[in-house]
Parts: sequence; structure tokens; C-alpha cells
Amino acid sequence: MNAVYDLSPDVLKGHAIEGVMVDLDDTLVPAKSETMEPRFREWLGDLKEASVPTLILSNGWPKRVAKWSEELGLEAFSLVGKPWWFAYRRGLKVLGTPASHTAMVGDQLFTDVLGANLAGLKSILVAPLSPGGMPHTRAARRLEARILKGGHGGRSLNR
Repeated sequence: MNAVYDLSPDVLKGHAIEGVMVDLDDTLVPAKSETMEPRFREWLGDLKEASVPTLILSNGWPKRVAKWSEELGLEAFSLVGKPWWFAYRRGLKVLGTPASHTAMVGDQLFTDVLGANLAGLKSILVAPLSPGGMPHTRAARRLEARILKGGHGGRSLNR
């Protein structure tokens, strides 16, 4: 999947997805950026219009996540502890959807996808919007690229 805006409400509903958790940094907005492209806002508006409950689930700093939560009118959790299962359970309580009908959309294989799969959610990996703001993120991206290119014969890791 290229970006979140490729996931229309019809596509999500076609995969029995009733609720969405979405990562913030490099999924909705580039790391360290203070602006969001209009098509990301439009996507969130489309989900709201289609009555798909959505929240932000982020390992990002509270001040940054709170700023975007308020600006977008979405419930959000910061420093949530992805990939641990309890991070996703918090989101499920707020969304009110079962894990099997909830998707986590994110740009990182080792936090967003791994954690969602361990918690029983569907996972959707999107291309990151930047190389990452932190050194450990950039290192993880290099390893993820190797895994995605050859570690699984070119198959998608989304489930």
C-alpha cells in the first residue's frame, strides 16, 4: 500500500474492517513536520463520513500527538508502547470494535504491523513519508527494506 489515502472506506469495509487505528509520524504526517497534506485530511474526513471509527495510536511525544489529536478531532494515544499488545487493547476499548475487524495502519514493520498482528488486528503497511526522524527509526527502515525485498519472496506482509 502506498499511502493511507489509498484505503477508501469501501476498501476497508470490503475487508470487514469496522475500525481503524492509524500511526501519526510518517503515516499521516512526515516526522517532525507541522503540516499535513490535504489528501490525508480528506481521507480522515471520508472515514468519518462513512462512520468508520478512527483514532491515532502513536509512540510519539505527548505534546506532538495532542496537537494533532486536537487539530484533527480524533482520540489519540501517545507513547503508547507499540508493539506491545496493551497498546492496541487501549485503542480497541475506545473504538468499540473487535480486534478481528480492526486495522492498524502504519509505516513501520516492527511496531505497527508486528504489534497489530500480535494483538489480533489486521495490519496495513504503508510507505513512510520520510526516512525517519530518529536514528533508530532510520536503522529499522534499512532492516525493514531488506525483509520486504527478499525475506519473504516479495510477498506482502499485510494480512
